[in-house]
Amino acid sequence: MKPRYVSLFSGAGGLDIGLERAGLEPACMCEIEKVFCSTLESNQGWEHNDGRTYLCGAKIINADIREVSHKDLFSGTALDLLVGGPPCQAFSSSGKQLSILDPRGALVSEFYRMVDALKPKMFLFENVRGLVTARDKSGEPGGVVTELIHILEAAGYSCRAGLLNSADYGAYQRRVRCFILGSRRGEAPNFPEPQFHKGASLFESPWRSLRDFLVAHADEEDSSFTFPSNALCKQLVDIPDGSGIKSPGKAEKTRPSGHWGYRQGTFIADLKLPARTVTGSASQDWIRWNGKLRRLTFNEVKLLQGFPEDWLVRGTKAHQYKQIGNAVPTVFGEALGRVIVAHLKHFPTTKPVHIGVPSSFKSYMEYTKRDHLRNKDSRTVHRHFERAEALGSTL
Repeated sequence: MKPRYVSLFSGAGGLDIGLERAGLEPACMCEIEKVFCSTLESNQGWEHNDGRTYLCGAKIINADIREVSHKDLFSGTALDLLVGGPPCQAFSSSGKQLSILDPRGALVSEFYRMVDALKPKMFLFENVRGLVTARDKSGEPGGVVTELIHILEAAGYSCRAGLLNSADYGAYQRRVRCFILGSRRGEAPNFPEPQFHKGASLFESPWRSLRDFLVAHADEEDSSFTFPSNALCKQLVDIPDGSGIKSPGKAEKTRPSGHWGYRQGTFIADLKLPARTVTGSASQDWIRWNGKLRRLTFNEVKLLQGFPEDWLVRGTKAHQYKQIGNAVPTVFGEALGRVIVAHLKHFPTTKPVHIGVPSSFKSYMEYTKRDHLRNKDSRTVHRHFERAEALGSTL
């Protein structure tokens, strides 16, 4: 019998596809967005063109996790695995970085609530890399993930945390995510070793490039293409691959010329590298391919994320991009799923081993503290936390 798991914040099923490919079986999936649930239901129980049948037998619940009882999710006596990635916008480096001051960030506690109630043998928590330095209610960078690890350890789990890059596991996309892997017994297993490498040596497999992806999977439907306007085309014509139009930012003490980035929707992909992280909007990176300057199409984004080509995605165009662009790449579920299946097969009987917050996380936290201290006068996020503290926030 396959190990069974419960999936929270399931989205369009990216993580679940990978877990099933690794040999796990979903017992229940919970997702607040109705159209996302429609996508899951539309793909449930029929064979896709990759030769696999997904989500068979899974109960799909369309509900706010805050209004769901653990008994609604699983009524058995021994759950093998609980997985989930609470909404990540509150911790993303591209947003306002309000962390737990954002209601979406507060949903991290719901994951813990279900771990404590269901007491699975293992859990897998996923979020953006920004969680590593996200501030707690006192404004301490790194406070959220530190507290989360501590309370999960207090609940009786050995916890291993780390940052993984999807390109290291065979994706044609660079996408870094934070994972916490927990076990109720023994030591939480190590994360899977990378199979592909940036700047690979003679005996290593190099990252898979966007050019290789397009050779095999480029969309050939002209009706799917989005081209730049004449005005934007003139601006982009001399921009090299791997660059975009710079957007000047506010000057900071450590960055006198401004903390700049690339203007939204103007980046041209470097075909020699895996794609940049795809987004949840139609404004994907531009590519120069077959003599045309166009955006990556929806179907290409879906394949970059690892979904089967015939995976049905319901809703409007905006809904579809949001579901696929915000999904967890399937390679993560597959690589981590194999580690989880192996650990469950020989599940330890000893007490959970304390691992704690990894030293790499602590280094990121210390750097962020120094950077924020030097540049706090120009960072809006500081004012949000100072105001919350003044109001006596209890978030």
